Amino acid sequence: MFDLIELLTHWHAGRSQRQLSESLGIDRKTIAKYLAPAIAESRVGSI
Repeated sequence: MFDLIELLTHWHAGRSQRQLSESLGIDRKTIAKYLAPAIAESRVGSI
């Protein structure tokens, strides 16, 4: 199990999904799954 808060913190700091995968030991597809809602929300908010 991983810490979603840690994942989002690193993502907001500008780290790529590949960097997150390597440093947290999580598959890139899993990272994409958990980041998808945050990415979608940030795109809607910028319109």
